[in-house]
Amino acid sequence: MNFWAIADTHLSFAKQKDMSRFGEKWLNHTERIANAWREQVSSEDVILIPGDISWAQSAGRILPDLAWLSMLPGQKVLLRGNHDHWWDGIGKARALAQPFGFHLLEGDSLELNGVILCGAMGHVAPHDPYYKSDEKKDRYTRELVRLENALEAGHKRRQSPHQPMILMMHYPPFTSDGKRTAYVDVISRYRPTVCLYGHLHHPREWEIAQQGEFEGVEYALVAADYLNMIPHRVLTAPNSSG
Repeated sequence: MNFWAIADTHLSFAKQKDMSRFGEKWLNHTERIANAWREQVSSEDVILIPGDISWAQSAGRILPDLAWLSMLPGQKVLLRGNHDHWWDGIGKARALAQPFGFHLLEGDSLELNGVILCGAMGHVAPHDPYYKSDEKKDRYTRELVRLENALEAGHKRRQSPHQPMILMMHYPPFTSDGKRTAYVDVISRYRPTVCLYGHLHHPREWEIAQQGEFEGVEYALVAADYLNMIPHRVLTAPNSSG
């Protein structure tokens, strides 16, 4: 069983959105994702989608996008992104996704075939150049708590430090100019095997983004346009011969 990842699929089957306005890299992006997905991912595999799954604004409009995902091979694990406005609380989101057999994470964890999966969306840090004051909701602190809860839940499941543990985030845990944040401090303390994130869509951001090993954790940017719409293979489950 292989674990794959692709974030920022930005689906819009209920109300079509012209993605080509974001550049040539988005031309026919759903067709390209589907073709690459079918070429690589088997029905036994797991594919992780760390946020910005859809442009849908409501429960009704997300259903065609979830149905499209359900037609592609593999078990799906979803995480909320900043554009996933259909995700109105984890309970309602799970009720929408349950008929399709999807797993959803929000400040918690699950285990599939010996691999522990943790998820928290994250947010822009206060010392990031892109930060905007958010005093009423304080999403940064909320997501820091969810990250701690997710990794603590994963840690309790972990039978040894060698058991694979994948952390899904939507926002990168580092700032846009490459500085560490309190998110990184928490991640380094729990030491998941891999931290996946998306959200970044510009070549300049890709150059700065943390990739590879940092303080014992492997970081990987898996935004769909960065991956050229091809799912990224994360790891093979220890209980798998694949």
